[in-house]
Amino acid sequence: MAHIKVRPFGRLSGGQDAFLYTLKNKNDVTVSITDFGAALQAVRLPQNDGRPRDVVLGFDSAGGYERTGLYLGATIGRYAGQIRGGSFWLDGRQYRLFKNDHENTLHGGKRGFDKHLFAAGLDEDNNKVTFHALIEDGEEGFPGNLEVESSYELTDNDEVIMIHRALSDKDTVLNMTNHSYYNLDGHDSGSIENHRLKIYSSQFLELSEDCCPNGNVLDVSGTPMDFLTMTRIGERIGQPYKQLDISEGYDHNWNIGGPAGTVRKVAELESSSNDVRMELYSDLPGLQFYSGNYLNGGETGKGGCRYGFRGGLCLEPQYYPAAPNYRQFPPAVLRRNETYEHTIRLKFSYTGG
Repeated sequence: MAHIKVRPFGRLSGGQDAFLYTLKNKNDVTVSITDFGAALQAVRLPQNDGRPRDVVLGFDSAGGYERTGLYLGATIGRYAGQIRGGSFWLDGRQYRLFKNDHENTLHGGKRGFDKHLFAAGLDEDNNKVTFHALIEDGEEGFPGNLEVESSYELTDNDEVIMIHRALSDKDTVLNMTNHSYYNLDGHDSGSIENHRLKIYSSQFLELSEDCCPNGNVLDVSGTPMDFLTMTRIGERIGQPYKQLDISEGYDHNWNIGGPAGTVRKVAELESSSNDVRMELYSDLPGLQFYSGNYLNGGETGKGGCRYGFRGGLCLEPQYYPAAPNYRQFPPAVLRRNETYEHTIRLKFSYTGG
């Protein structure tokens, strides 16, 4: 039986105490998660020099997660990505949301799941922590009292399995994901431009000038968006290409094929020296790849590290951003009393160098 370590992780501005939960497997891989935002705080891989390599950006206390606007490691909801115009129609009714990104709603609005303190349940038999929260009807303008669950399991095969579940008492829209920033060279090692990435997709969503999808689907062939083979992230990120200019790098949704609800490999990521590899699996139709374009050294992370430009990257499996606004996109609707479930699986390989 695994032993899950729990330690205080600081006091929030409202006076609540946050905690950090650390899972460890037989290979000495450790994973830490905080109950504030149900956020992944660290993934430490053993190295030959005895000092583990932490490959996830994060903070040393809950206060950092409370203050940041960059969603480091957080569980995202109610809606990952944008909702255009801060509104959507559902069942003949228009819902108006808080606009926090241009004229759009991003990652759930002013107070998304990333700013909620979750209750934690420990499952030591399965080396797993499950976080629970009740999101009230009308919060940020979304319908339905929503029971939310976000769980993290660490296996002896060096896999981190995240499962998001939810149940609503009204029809609503829902798009949950994890917003970890990865740097396989180490969280404090600088730019990820020399990482190599493969995305199992030949299509991506076109962005308007406001960085929100405009409803068009484009082919990756002949563009800097083609990651069908393992490609260095920095190889084409500076090329003159309108879609890269809009978001100052990569910050787009790739359309993942395959049967809905089936967990399949959606991406592979390699460190600069190829000594750490991460495979990403999901059962949803989209993958947002964000190359850390808005990191600017303003965030003081773990160990006093300043996270600078492109100091981490995000790979966020999800429904398409702006899906409530475009009928041609796969619907991200959760019907009353139906269960939402989304699985993300990370598989780490490392040489210990």
